[in-house]
Amino acid sequence: MTPTTNLGRAGLISIAAGALLALAACTPSATPTTPTTAPSETAAPETSSGVLEEYRAMLPQEILDSGVITVGSPMSSPPLIYVENGQPTGMAYDISQEIAALLGVEAVWEDLAFPGVIPGLQAGNIDISMGVIGDTAARQEVLDFVDLFVNESALMTQKGNPHNISDLASACGLTLGTQTGSLQLVRMQAASEQCVADGRGPITINEYTSQADGQAAVQSERIVAYYAPFITMNHVARTAGDGTIFEMGTGRYPDNPFGIAMQKDRGTLAEAIQGALLELVQNGRYLEIMTEYGSEDGAITKDQVLINGAGTDAFPLD
Repeated sequence: MTPTTNLGRAGLISIAAGALLALAACTPSATPTTPTTAPSETAAPETSSGVLEEYRAMLPQEILDSGVITVGSPMSSPPLIYVENGQPTGMAYDISQEIAALLGVEAVWEDLAFPGVIPGLQAGNIDISMGVIGDTAARQEVLDFVDLFVNESALMTQKGNPHNISDLASACGLTLGTQTGSLQLVRMQAASEQCVADGRGPITINEYTSQADGQAAVQSERIVAYYAPFITMNHVARTAGDGTIFEMGTGRYPDNPFGIAMQKDRGTLAEAIQGALLELVQNGRYLEIMTEYGSEDGAITKDQVLINGAGTDAFPLD
């Protein structure tokens, strides 16, 4: 499923034969912006190689000249984007391969810690980020997003749930973990404040720079549960130790969709990616990939292939 790749300069992975993007988490959504209308459902003209010329022509000239899109993401969030046997894989990676092929480019991936993603986009060090970065109204002030996955958050505990917690309301007085800079952190802080207002103990929050560190803390009992996107934690709970190490709480919290993020000053880059993604959704390849990773619940429909759709009717938060 994953083509052979070669490691480039330190921290970079050159993805041969086309690829695109990756990244994760969220901040709270303010008033949502109106999404751009999706491209026409009429297929764009293709060349014999399968490239969608209409959308390829929308790429910034510097990308057309180089034939490369640079991608930044923490590659530690299976099944979205992760490294296996030294190679990147995951459903965001596979979708990026398909998008890149339709646009006639290749991609260079950088394994980038999440706090460095937005600064990296703003500085022009990377072109896009994809997989685990959330589309929010606050982020739309500086970035554009092509929405990619439906997103919810949940708690992951040890198998057997020894502290009998299912959601944040049942976690007062306990120690939980989440990823630094995430929407989940903001939501957890609000839940802790509510615990105190209700006369119960606050939630002690430990922050981690990677989900792998957070799940290790759950397994070693340093924290009671890890709060993160359901799509990633459910994969971990199902696969770690053949499902014998973790389990998911029943509480699910609607969150902003995961998106493909880019700086606002990139011309029609968002429209190019939107057009290619819509083609994948309509021809069924997108859902095939989601299903391969057991994540079809996170699949978007063609009506959700939007630019900056967070908080609209397509992605309601409550």
